[in-house]
Amino acid sequence: MNARILSVIFLILANVGAIQSQTVSTQFGSIQGAQNGNVYQFLGIPFAKPPVNDLRWKAPENPINWLNTLATTSFAPVCPQKLFQQGDTTSTIIGNEDCLYLNVWTPQVGAGNRPVLVFIHGGGNQQGSANEVNGGTQMYFGKNMAERGDAVIVTIQYRLGPLGFLVHPGLEPENANGTAGNYAVLDQILALKWVQNNIANFGGDPTKVMIFGESAGGINVGNLLTTPLAAGLFQRACIQSAMPVVNTYSDSKTKGINYVADFTTTGNDVQKIAYMRSLPSDSLVKYETSPLSGGAVQLAWQPVIDNLVFSNYPLQTIQSGVYNKVPLIIGSNADEMSLSAPPTVLPAMVTALINASVPAANQATATALYPPGSNTTQAKQSYIGLLTDSQFTATTRRTAQCVSQNQTEPVWRYFFSHKHTLAALANLGSYHGMELFYVFNNWENATAGSGILFKPADDSVQVNMLNYWVNFAKTGNPNGTDLVAWPQYNATTDCYLEIKATPNGNQCGLRTAQSDLWDDVVNFVPCTSSLSLEENENENFKIYPNPTQNIVHIDAKSGEFKVELFDFTGKNIFESTNAESIDFGNLSPGIYLIQLQQGEKISTFKVVKQD
Repeated sequence: MNARILSVIFLILANVGAIQSQTVSTQFGSIQGAQNGNVYQFLGIPFAKPPVNDLRWKAPENPINWLNTLATTSFAPVCPQKLFQQGDTTSTIIGNEDCLYLNVWTPQVGAGNRPVLVFIHGGGNQQGSANEVNGGTQMYFGKNMAERGDAVIVTIQYRLGPLGFLVHPGLEPENANGTAGNYAVLDQILALKWVQNNIANFGGDPTKVMIFGESAGGINVGNLLTTPLAAGLFQRACIQSAMPVVNTYSDSKTKGINYVADFTTTGNDVQKIAYMRSLPSDSLVKYETSPLSGGAVQLAWQPVIDNLVFSNYPLQTIQSGVYNKVPLIIGSNADEMSLSAPPTVLPAMVTALINASVPAANQATATALYPPGSNTTQAKQSYIGLLTDSQFTATTRRTAQCVSQNQTEPVWRYFFSHKHTLAALANLGSYHGMELFYVFNNWENATAGSGILFKPADDSVQVNMLNYWVNFAKTGNPNGTDLVAWPQYNATTDCYLEIKATPNGNQCGLRTAQSDLWDDVVNFVPCTSSLSLEENENENFKIYPNPTQNIVHIDAKSGEFKVELFDFTGKNIFESTNAESIDFGNLSPGIYLIQLQQGEKISTFKVVKQD
């Protein structure tokens, strides 16, 4: 999301003039980009037909092939939106419906095996773009990241607000499954298909694709883990300051009916949609409200359970064991809501916030954890902490725990606590989105590289974050040479990496009491594994549980194999050849052994079925 920093004159250095052009072939036609420093950049590559006229509120389609080389040297228009500044109530309507484009930065075109990092921008799913300017710089500009990380960077755009998420009965007859919505999600999926089909020509490896996003972009990354339509389109994921979220179809449909009724009540549902397609796009977003109001996150437009893109809520899907299992980085910032909280907070406002958001039975605990204090400084600290932990710290833990318990692929949690100079001077803390300056290595551009505001600590943070993120894209493990060891996440210990100028990697248990409080407030039922596995992977096999269905899945890496299941007394209770799963549903709690034989090699795995 956008952040309104202090009134400082910044110089935009990111998008310097082109030095040399470069042509690359894609599946739809040739494109011509430009050299920028030691990388080539291709800006405004179409990955879909413009979603206008009859294609408004329809699934995206591939663009029409072009014959002449297409110049891709400038960013495409942003998608229609009512743009609010973080921490401000003013807004501007901007954008063009012809906005489904992506951007690529690469150190070298042609064959290569570089990791590919695909960024999905935030903005509450109703604002933002791949060309977002923040603090005087293009925040997601991929030049420095591509150049310093020797990686291919991709940023994408997708439809926003009502144009990306409208559910209405007048749209349902157009779709084979009789539902509507999720157009923005389908945009993201089509962009990832473009990456799979074309990124090799930009020096990228389509088997090393990492998706990452912040805020609503992180929501979208988390959701892509849970849709079968995205299977195989990425191999790692990173959720920054978010958790996956989808809404019920009925709730979104009611909202869509009310939304359309604000424009027309004439005709049947199909005729109402025909009228809505005749309206200019700027009129469709004019009623939008800020996605961050007073520090409370508002998701006015959400993906929906439509039994096509999504069939269940995200954590339920993850606990089912049937989702896109990939290595995951997930984390949040120390002071997420410091820019969005009221400028002045009185102690009484903290008490009022607790009374409004916490049940009576938990209010004493909340007051102890977030004391109102005796002055505005203390009150604001507690106010920000409450909003941050309830919406980000606790929800990040829920997601990390659930994913880590339902896959063998590793999970890595971070906590970003670094503050740049301006934030420290303004007592803002590590606010929502601050880490993006460092992931993309663009904070130095925001400060004109003068050294006055870009400190050695900033450089340390940006170097570390870039290396962690790129290593993760390469291997699924962020660790590497000259980096502090980042501990793998475990649901029991809750260990994480605190990202600051001098990290040490030794922290476990992040704001545990606060997260426990918010779990109690929402009556959160943690994900559990009814099956736990030890030594669950070797060079021949991988096994993993489906905890809600009491299924153990068996993945043989090659060849025919024999499966036997024994209880701990040695009694054989199951035997098969090439079985892909074993059902523990009718077995009593206890310890079991799975023996897998392939030729003369025998692999044994211990399984504990819990009550």
